[in-house]
Amino acid sequence: VLLGNQLARPLLLLAEGVRQVAAGDLSPKAVLQGKDELGGLTRSFAQMTQQLSDARSAVEHSMEQVDEARANLQTILDNLTAGVIVLDREGRIDTVNPGATRILRVPLSVYRGQRLDAVPELGEFAQRVWQRFELYATSPEDGERDHWQDAFELHPGERDTKMLLVRGATLPHDARLMVFDDITEVVSAQRSA
Repeated sequence: VLLGNQLARPLLLLAEGVRQVAAGDLSPKAVLQGKDELGGLTRSFAQMTQQLSDARSAVEHSMEQVDEARANLQTILDNLTAGVIVLDREGRIDTVNPGATRILRVPLSVYRGQRLDAVPELGEFAQRVWQRFELYATSPEDGERDHWQDAFELHPGERDTKMLLVRGATLPHDARLMVFDDITEVVSAQRSA
């Protein structure tokens, strides 16, 4: 009976530890101090559980940092006066900021997930910007290492014309970033001068 208890106790301890780990409980596990193989096995299991717990804590900490960075970036985007639009590789709207809606006078967030050229007021503008992205990808001009910059004329109304200074860059996974400002008043002032 004594020998049976010496053999069964470590195995029962391991079985209980495996059940706890399977249920997501990575708290420190009991260790037998014996110098035999079963004692070594319980120590190895406890070490493995501790490593899993440490790895989980590191992942949770990293996720908290990512969430904080995302919140900070969103705050910055929301408070920029410039317009920001991120397009996926197919030209669908992924991210927009309030500045883009204000400058273009189009509720872009309604069109999230759709192609930019599907926005009725922006079809021609979207095609010209996409062509500029393609030109940048195939044959960038001198000085265009990490982004391109160009001015585009936009006709939101029959008599209304806007001049936009657009900067574009390629993001990971072939996404496209557009940052733009309304320079209509600047151009008008230059013409007047």
